Amino acid sequence: MVAQLPTELRIAEPERVRPPRWHPLARLVFRFAFVYVGVGMAGTWLVHALIRTLWVPVQTVTEVARWLALFPLTNWLGAHVFDAPTDYRVTGSGDTAAQWVSMVSWLLVAVIATAVWSLLDRRRADYRRLYEWFRLLLRVSLVSALLLYGMVKVLPTQMSFNLGRLVEPFGDLSPMGVLWAQTSVSEPYEIALGAAEVTAALLLVLPRTAGLGAILAFIVTLQVALMNLTFDVPVKLFSLQLLAFSAVLAAPDIRRIVAALLGLAVPVRTTVPLLGVVRGNRLLVVLQAIFGVWLLFAAISEANDGWHLYGSARPHSPLYGIWNITEFTSAGKELPAVVDFGDSEPNPATIGSERFRRIIFDVPEAVTIQRMNDSQIAFYARVDTDHHTISLSADPAVRTTIAIFGYQQPQPDRLILDGSLGGRSVHMALEAVDLNRYPVVARGFHWVQPAPYLR
Repeated sequence: MVAQLPTELRIAEPERVRPPRWHPLARLVFRFAFVYVGVGMAGTWLVHALIRTLWVPVQTVTEVARWLALFPLTNWLGAHVFDAPTDYRVTGSGDTAAQWVSMVSWLLVAVIATAVWSLLDRRRADYRRLYEWFRLLLRVSLVSALLLYGMVKVLPTQMSFNLGRLVEPFGDLSPMGVLWAQTSVSEPYEIALGAAEVTAALLLVLPRTAGLGAILAFIVTLQVALMNLTFDVPVKLFSLQLLAFSAVLAAPDIRRIVAALLGLAVPVRTTVPLLGVVRGNRLLVVLQAIFGVWLLFAAISEANDGWHLYGSARPHSPLYGIWNITEFTSAGKELPAVVDFGDSEPNPATIGSERFRRIIFDVPEAVTIQRMNDSQIAFYARVDTDHHTISLSADPAVRTTIAIFGYQQPQPDRLILDGSLGGRSVHMALEAVDLNRYPVVARGFHWVQPAPYLR
């Protein structure tokens, strides 16, 4: 008699192994890091970055920045604890007193939030899934920052070449000025710096390549933070935050790389999915890709505008160049080219009676005058090529005129100015400087060099 086979085969599933419970200290540290680093640093930057992509007015950006800085608490701390003014205006500095004090405000908020969170959620075993959301927040914030700062280097804007640097004494440059000047001299170098940042950002967009992107981002942000700290660039706070973001993201993969280099076994890295549904996780990956493309095009658009406004693609003044003043007459009296180092700052009351050394025409809307002691004064300017006039002013709209000249250009390298400066009649004869006389401009690239060209 043949035994009848069962029509249904059931396989007992093994019991799921519960992951180990996080140490109480690890849970406490994560709660604090999520609030302080995730919300107070990465979250506030991401909101700021998203607003920038919507091209909202500067006033709106400033107002949002005030709220993100927790300005009621920050103002109180600045006035009563640190005795520091809290000004939220956009100045180009990322190290203002308001920004440093706001970090203290967020620190206090994070401590209180951590205490309340720990009290209400003390029974939770771990935060593995929330940790992955925390990493996603850091990743997206890092992507937006690297794209923004990378594209303004790929389209050379952040460090653009300035003619005035060629005749400015090296000792008059600030450490930041030295860094900006040396970078602007070599556009390929600046582009390469930006390309590294953009590449790291693009790799960070998708989860599959995020590990490689995090390692590259760590290298890039480490170099940026080092430059900011050693050349006194006022973006120290933010660059250190970006370095922290990239370190958190890269840490698991750096450990794996070190283990592999030491010949140790490297297990497959497993992560907790952001959502409990497979379709939902796939949709999240698509949304991350779309968001990355949006940030990329926004960064390209903003960088392209800056590149044409004040970057290397900006238009030049009609009288572009460095012009030595060979003859200077004020109120009918010729002033000799005598250097007086006694007066280090220009005096508006006597500016018309002071002899100048050079006039530098770089961008159309500005003129730089170099005094006899080599200090430089920048003016807003308007060069009218139809009427052959030059107007200098202290305001962008050239409403308050400091000087107005008529000009003649009998030869391409000769210029004659006649007009008034500071209420005095002034006549100047100028001669153009051949820019190729400066090795930093004309030296170029050489594969073969008999000896180092160190000047």
